[in-house]
Amino acid sequence: MTVTTTPKATVTRQERVVAINPTRTCAPIGAMLATYGVHGALTINHGSQGCATYPRHQITRHTREPCEVATTSLSENAAVYGGKENLLIALKNVYERFHPTMITVCTTCLSETIGDDIPAIIGEFQENFPEISIPIVDVNTPSYVGTHITGFDNFLEVLAKSLVRRGRKPNNKINIVPGWVNPGDIRELKAMMHEMEVAAIFLTDYSETLDGGFYSEKPHFPKGGTTLEEIEDSSNSMALFALQKHVGGKAASIYDRRYGVPSHVLPMPIGLENTDQFLSKVTEVTGKEVPESIEMDRARLLDAMVDAHMYVTDMKVALFGDPDILEGLVRFTAELGLRPRYVVTATDSKQWADDMMKLAEELDLDTEFMMKTDLHELHKRVKAEPVDFLIGHSKGKFIATDENIPLIRVGFPIEDRFGYHRKAIVGYRGAMYLVEEIVNAFLSQKTVVSNTIMDMRDLEGCTLTNGSGNGHGHEKMSEMVKEA
Repeated sequence: MTVTTTPKATVTRQERVVAINPTRTCAPIGAMLATYGVHGALTINHGSQGCATYPRHQITRHTREPCEVATTSLSENAAVYGGKENLLIALKNVYERFHPTMITVCTTCLSETIGDDIPAIIGEFQENFPEISIPIVDVNTPSYVGTHITGFDNFLEVLAKSLVRRGRKPNNKINIVPGWVNPGDIRELKAMMHEMEVAAIFLTDYSETLDGGFYSEKPHFPKGGTTLEEIEDSSNSMALFALQKHVGGKAASIYDRRYGVPSHVLPMPIGLENTDQFLSKVTEVTGKEVPESIEMDRARLLDAMVDAHMYVTDMKVALFGDPDILEGLVRFTAELGLRPRYVVTATDSKQWADDMMKLAEELDLDTEFMMKTDLHELHKRVKAEPVDFLIGHSKGKFIATDENIPLIRVGFPIEDRFGYHRKAIVGYRGAMYLVEEIVNAFLSQKTVVSNTIMDMRDLEGCTLTNGSGNGHGHEKMSEMVKEA
């Protein structure tokens, strides 16, 4: 169904109920990932065992790090009589065995459908065990509401409401809510703030907890993560920067309204303009100038984009993934001279649709923006009107293989490649990495002969010789050069 159009761009929403090759996963994984960004925190998944196992495996396959999540292991009895006893036992066992700094209880389809009163159960536990004084927060994450980013966003909302202390003295710091990004992205943001000499509290920071080192003596909890003290102190910061509207937007509003922390919800700093906007706003708030080292990174990015222009200008690209990453990638690919033809997200968001249409009008894009849509729909579009590149996570590899289109892997999950969780796409250095990935994907299927770019797929089956053999490959290449 077409939602809205401009003379060129269109927003469509999938009407088919069944998802085929979805570009999303369920909400609890978002709360689990966000909890991993708090030092010493653990998640209890209030549901069946599979509701904890599958998200754990998703995170582990992406980051190659162990992911500890407890479960209440609800079964048929709980479906009838409720899961209260299971949760009470789980809370006690987790505390006694691990002594976490905080426990997150996230719900599932089963516990939400049963109707368990999670706050009341937590309250009863705290009454029975007053000596256990750690924060225990509950996050609503039924899988039939929203997607994985919904769980992350709901956790940040609960964090802002439950863990932040009101008013003490200014701390001369800023808060940064990166949203659903890779550990490498958080490290890149931290590096930029370090170069600018800006002290920042990250809400939350799993750059080390899900990408730590190997230690001969394993720490009780992974090193890193935002401490509870930092979260409590975040109400005293100069400002808050949320870098994703759909993951952190609600928390930003709470900080602004409840704690008086000026909040700025910005587009993800992917590419030239968005990174400029982010750093300009940080400079405006803190008074810190952008150092020469970052200016040099910007100059190198500009040079790389100029060098890449001859290869990728006017080529069509299909993008898929989370809404905020897509917003940044659409602008960046347009900056690079590419033509975003299809943009697919599983999120059903009128705000995203409106933002994309404004962006399309600004950049004069001929794009179909597809929300609440799966990759089966994208595959049909690509078959009907092929594109030159795919940009998105590993679930798009089936389209890439079937249609022989290069896939630039970005987002979550990336399961069929190694180390991509360490690669940043934010900032000027992240954009340079993307430029290199896109151009090298192009060159992997092309060759340059006498300043002529040719598709190597047209030479399949030909043998190139250096004077021996029949030389049919050279003859065909010569013909292609003449035709070009």
